Amino acid sequence: MSGTPQPERYSVGDAMKDVESFLRGWKPFVDLPSDTLLQTQILAFIAAPDPQKRRTHLTAASTLYRLHQLYREQDIFRPGRNEKAERFEELLALDAGALADAIREKRQKDILGLLQFCFEFGRHPAQPKHLLMREFLLMSFTLEVGAAPIKYSAYGGGVLYSGGGKSHDEMARDFVRYGLGGGQPQAGGLLSRTAPLTFVYDVSSTAFRSGDPNQVREGFLQWLRNTGGDTDKVTITLDSTRTDA
Repeated sequence: MSGTPQPERYSVGDAMKDVESFLRGWKPFVDLPSDTLLQTQILAFIAAPDPQKRRTHLTAASTLYRLHQLYREQDIFRPGRNEKAERFEELLALDAGALADAIREKRQKDILGLLQFCFEFGRHPAQPKHLLMREFLLMSFTLEVGAAPIKYSAYGGGVLYSGGGKSHDEMARDFVRYGLGGGQPQAGGLLSRTAPLTFVYDVSSTAFRSGDPNQVREGFLQWLRNTGGDTDKVTITLDSTRTDA
């Protein structure tokens, strides 16, 4: 059949050779901390043969994407424009061949920008407080209803931090030691999940006393909204009956 010759399409293996060779020399990728495994997840994402497989790797790499999936499952994903969610869907359509073609034709800038935006590195690093709150919300929304509560400390800007079964004093020391911030927590206590979309908290820690217990609720809801959740569907109330934690 006559006609305009079509460009030869890469096999996945050949495409990944070119992609990995390029990324191994690309500074934003090279500069990723080796202990985060993010490089591995990015490469596995690009190599995955279909969007569903890529979704698995994006879920493993991004706490924000995990939250989006969790919010959708629980029907609290906020409707309306969400740039991050839109870019995630754009990224999921990317495959190794498309990136390899873009690299070969020297038009990779937009795709590399998309990778940085969605995986949050290079020009778009996630702030530590964002990562902390995403982890706290993930912990909260995967806590079994009626299970033992999680212990938390509250910091400025509505940031909530949990160190598992550690004491509030231990959590405060870890917070500073891990480079997450400085200063004493503004409050501390326990958070319980009493129904799928209902949480109860207290500020009963004897280590820290809160001037305004509602700051905990406001911080929780603020970060829920910031990560794409519908605050109208979630209830978080103060339990003022507890006096120790």
